[in-house]
This record gives sequence, structure tokens and C-alpha cells, in this order.
Amino acid sequence: MNHFDVVVYGGTPGGIAAACTAAELGASTLLIEAFGHVGGHLASGICTTEVEHMLPESFRGWMVRFLREVGKRYGVDGPLHRWEPHVAEAVFEGMLAQAGVSVWRDAELDRMACRDIRIHSVQLSNGSEVAGRVWIDASYEGDLMALAGVPYTVGRESRETYGESLAGMRFIDDLDEVRNSKGHAMKIDEVWQVPLRTADGGWVPGVEPGVAFSPGAGDSKVMNYHFRVTVTKAVERIPFPCPEGYDEGRFEILARYFHQYPESTMRRIVGFINNPSGRYSLDNAGHTVVHEGDKWELNNHQASIFSLGHLGGQFHYPDADRAQRKKIIADHYAYNAGLLYFLCNSSSVPVHVREAMRAWGLPPDEYPTNGHWPYQPYIRETRRMVGAYVMTEHDVLQDIEKDDVIFWNSHWIDCHHVQRIALSDDTFRNEGRIWEEVTRPYAIPYRSLLPKEDSVQNLLVPGCLSASHVAFSSIRLESTWMGLGEAAGRAAAIAVEAGRRLHEVEARQLF
Repeated sequence: MNHFDVVVYGGTPGGIAAACTAAELGASTLLIEAFGHVGGHLASGICTTEVEHMLPESFRGWMVRFLREVGKRYGVDGPLHRWEPHVAEAVFEGMLAQAGVSVWRDAELDRMACRDIRIHSVQLSNGSEVAGRVWIDASYEGDLMALAGVPYTVGRESRETYGESLAGMRFIDDLDEVRNSKGHAMKIDEVWQVPLRTADGGWVPGVEPGVAFSPGAGDSKVMNYHFRVTVTKAVERIPFPCPEGYDEGRFEILARYFHQYPESTMRRIVGFINNPSGRYSLDNAGHTVVHEGDKWELNNHQASIFSLGHLGGQFHYPDADRAQRKKIIADHYAYNAGLLYFLCNSSSVPVHVREAMRAWGLPPDEYPTNGHWPYQPYIRETRRMVGAYVMTEHDVLQDIEKDDVIFWNSHWIDCHHVQRIALSDDTFRNEGRIWEEVTRPYAIPYRSLLPKEDSVQNLLVPGCLSASHVAFSSIRLESTWMGLGEAAGRAAAIAVEAGRRLHEVEARQLF
């Protein structure tokens, strides 16, 4: 059996920050990554820190080191808040190597041995077995936490659960609900008028019929997922693939919409962002300037009738087993690749939209071992621990001070749509979006990374931390997770060095 002081599960940016920090403080550290590539979402299509939705106080420590290393790759002397996916992965690999972190890849959790409410060891899918003194779950799914029997929740609390005004099922009916200082995402949830019945009396794919909308009611559903596809308009681009089993019928809502509104544009459906242009500079204030380039990234378009977000396809992912998750991810690939292929080739799509989409394709210098498609989908939300302290909307917007602060977060509360609800045979609304500006940094406490005292004693959870759905919708950014991962790595190394329980580590040592 292999033995380490600190074992981090999840090669996400937060997991890498935790592992590097613990190793640099002298702890023997192992990072276990279920997939073949480290870097999580930042190496799979998200090419920004979301700095435009955060305040300067949130950028410090290990995260800024990462951003400076990114800057060096582009000849920029300072922290750079934009990048190309392959550059982010290379920077993360270099930082892990420099810190002396052992990295195991293609290894998922199979079994766990616990002793005296402490994790002792785990056996992995590759046959390896490892024991650790302190464990950190930095995965997007919280699999280590769940295997250890730590209480967690999935989905949306009701308004009554924590007294949160933004909780539960919801529509955005008025622009005043999303008004903010920057004018971003000033959109209501439209009532879309499209025939939803098929010739045999059934429903077109993609809508949830029979869902009774009850404002503020809780459920077990999380926000949507999709691939954050990297695209290019360069001459050497690779055409969007036609996925196996391609079914144009999955996009019938969009076909009917185009029939009614043939003047619609490509960018009304898919969000194009020029973050990974590969051409950057800093202005006099040190802000990242993105210059026009051939490479862009695609995001879910929140105001669109139909976009990359696979509404409904995510419902069973959080608690699914390994085989089920692979099927769900494959279905998201079929949905996203199918949508791009549909927009390029279907006769149901207006000619001007098809021509605009055909100007784009996949970049040959990204994801070379995965058909130039991102290594993993954008998993926005899965499980959330119910730990020593549950963060809620009140901690984000009102009660912002905490004695045990480990990170000052400031990203806006941002939940993408959850589901597409049929209101009648020919109307629907996309439901579940939250968009609330955060104007003051708020403290994330050390307690939100800790299980309850009577639960597992040697585990920290900076990824699927203890928070309500509303609070998590602000915390769920890679920038935040890097800050929390750094604090977790520091706490783990201190606990190992001093021979103390994690609950006894003082938060002032972590910030």
C-alpha cells in the first residue's frame, strides 16, 4: 500500500491548488485524477477567471501565481485572466511538477476503509491502494465525501428551508430582478411560443410536461451542463463532427422556432466568447485586454429559446454510478455535437445561419487526444456537503463577515436554467435562472469545508462544500475553488505537521 500525508481527490484547479500548497509546506502529497488530464474545466474550455463578475479582493495567493504563469506563456509581465485550454493544462502540469506532487491519472474510487471516523485508505479502479493522514475532496462530484458517508444534499432547497428569497423554483419576470451595475445578463425568462406536440400526440424532446410550477418550491434538480466547446474560424479548422446516432429530432423545438422566425441569427442560439484568442496584453491598470483572434469558446446562451445547455440531461448525474455517468456524458456530447452539426447542415436551419456556423470548426491544436473536443463537460453543480456550517444567501448578501474567513468571494449569484417547462401545448419557459450582483466581498468560513464534528475527522471538502444551492451558485467558480483549495492544502499540511485534528486548525493560519 502507498502512504501519503495528504491525498487530494480531483485534478481540478482547486485540487491542484490544494496539492501544490500542501506539498510546498512539506507534506508528501498525492493528487488522484479520474480522467487522463488535469486542469478540470479550465483545461476543457473555460478560458477566464470571470474577473468581470468579481472584485479585486478575491484575487490573491496561489491563484495569482497561476495567472502570472499564464502571463509568462504569452510574454505578458503580470497576471493574465484569459488563456487557451492547452496553455492552462501546461501551466498546471508545470506547477504540479515544480511542487513535487505525485499525480495518479485514470483512477476512480472503488472502496474505502475507515477507522474511528477517519478515512484510512481507498482502493482505486486501477487496482492501486493508498493510505493518507488527511484527505481533500476537490472533485466536481464529491465522490470521496459521499463514499466516506458524509451527509450531503442534491438540488434546490425551498425558500423556507433557510429563508432564502432566491431559492427554489423560479422565473425571472422583470428586469428589476436582474438589474446590476454592469448591465450584464439583463434578461427575463421569456414565454416561448412554439408548437410542442408531435403528430402522434406526444411531446417534442427537451420539454418537461406536467411539471407544476410552484414559486420557491424545492426539488432534487441541479442547473444544466454542457461542453464549453473551443472553436476556430482558422482555415485549418476541423468540421464539427456528426455524433454517432445523430437524431435531428432532438432539435425539433429549434426547427419549429426557425420556421416561425427565419430571420433569427446564429448568435441568438449559441454564446460566442473570444476568451481563448491567444492574443493578450495588459492595460495601464493591469487589466487583461483580449485582442481579436481566430479561436473562441462557446457557452450556453441564457436568453435563448434553445442553446448548448442540455436542460434535463443533468438530473441523474450527481448520484449516478460510474457507468451511468459515462452514459450521461456521452449523451451530452451527442446533444452538443449534434446541435452544432444541426446548425451547420439541417435544411430546417435558415441558410444564413448555416453559412455562419460553417465558418467555424474545431481547433487542431486543442484536445488532440480527444478528437479536438473538450475532455470533459462543464459540470456546474452536483452534490453539496451538509457540514459544520452551511452557507446560504444571507452569508453572500447580508452577513458577510466571519471570524474564520479563509477566502473573500465576490462572484455574482449565477445559476443557469434547470429545466424547460411546458406551460401549454404551444408555450414553454426555461426555469431556474438566478442572476444577482454581489457588490461587497463576503467571507467563506473554514467551517464550510469541514464535515460536522461527529462525522469524518480528516476530510476537507473545498469543491462540493457546505452551502445551499443559492450560495453555491456564487461559490461555484474555478477562481473561488482555487482560493479554497489553497486554504485546504494549507490546513492539511498544518494538521499533519502539528498532529492535530482539522477542526483544531486555526483559520487565521490559512488566510
